[in-house]
Amino acid sequence: MTPHHSTPSVWVVYNNRNEAENLIDRISDFSEGHLWNSSAVTDFLRNIDKHRSSWMLVDSKNATDSSLQAVATKASNEYEFFRCLVIGAANISEWPDTAIHMDKNTLSTSIIDRLRNESHVLRMASSRLRHMRRLQNR
Repeated sequence: MTPHHSTPSVWVVYNNRNEAENLIDRISDFSEGHLWNSSAVTDFLRNIDKHRSSWMLVDSKNATDSSLQAVATKASNEYEFFRCLVIGAANISEWPDTAIHMDKNTLSTSIIDRLRNESHVLRMASSRLRHMRRLQNR
């Protein structure tokens, strides 16, 4: 049994809870969705440590939150396959270099498609890297 889950963990940070829950429901076929709770940062970090790849999906209203940016930067520095998908950020330099930025008016279907595709790419990269490390350790 592997110590990590291969299903991506997606933390949705949306101002509108109904939108967030709807999005989590729509991505449930390829990911494990969670509502963001700013008071549970340690739970967030513990959760992303248990998954091969993890995401933070941030809407435009939360894109300027400096504490959220700090958590994302910390997670990005500590976890190789953690990524952010930020919708409508005014200043993209405040987010980690690996963050993906999309326009504020992007449709939810485009967001979900991008998240699905990028998650698949991360899963493949993680698998290749694990395989290479196993070969190197022989």
